[in-house]
Amino acid sequence: MEKKWPVIGITLLLIFLIYNFISSIFKSDQKRFSHNRIYVDYSDYRHNSKASKSSRFSSSTSVRHPNAFKAAREAKKIQRQMFSNVMTATISSYNNYMDKALKNVPSPVNKLAKPRMSPQYEKFLELARQPVIQYESGLSYYISGFYDKALQKFNEALDAVDPLDVKHRIDIFGMIAECYLRQKNDNGYVQYKVMQVRMKRKMARLLQDAFPDKRKVTDAIDWQTTQEASKHLLRIRSMASRVDSNEVREMLKRAELDLEVARKVAN
Repeated sequence: MEKKWPVIGITLLLIFLIYNFISSIFKSDQKRFSHNRIYVDYSDYRHNSKASKSSRFSSSTSVRHPNAFKAAREAKKIQRQMFSNVMTATISSYNNYMDKALKNVPSPVNKLAKPRMSPQYEKFLELARQPVIQYESGLSYYISGFYDKALQKFNEALDAVDPLDVKHRIDIFGMIAECYLRQKNDNGYVQYKVMQVRMKRKMARLLQDAFPDKRKVTDAIDWQTTQEASKHLLRIRSMASRVDSNEVREMLKRAELDLEVARKVAN
């Protein structure tokens, strides 16, 4: 009998502990953080859990404020405005800082070579600054693919510009040549390309007189020689033998015509 008392005591202790454990789990009114741990309330699972979830969801949605969307839009608008103000202030601060930092720094323009002014060079600058409306209209037609209308506008621009307007004549001759190339008019392309090259050489001589110390830069304006055009044509032909595409065929056609232009200019 004495040996049974310890067993009975241990059994009663275990029953007591099990009872306390079960009652602590399923007791809904127990404080959640009384044991320094997260308390999970399992009382909702005693009955239908789906019904309880749906009831909670319906109650949360029914309490939504009627102007919630309007308030959210206004909040986003205010946020964007704040961001814009911050960026504006940052840019303004940066500009003020750079103005102060570069105040005593000499301008890089002062390091550029001063041109040797002459009546021809002054006239060149004056005419180059003047806009040519017909030329701008021709560019719009060319970009849109209306090459006939573009040619008409470029010819009108050629009649409108001054004969001494070297800069605009170079541009107009080049665009007329491009229109003829798009229309597969080889003779027209070669003719106006030659006129453009000769006008470029005239501008190069004008710049050489104004900037005698920059002769290497002005020499780069000159058109390629016949030897250079021939080498370029050989490179394009080698490429065309490996790749067959519309772009390569257009490059080959242009290289062949440019060789003819180089020959005419050399004569």
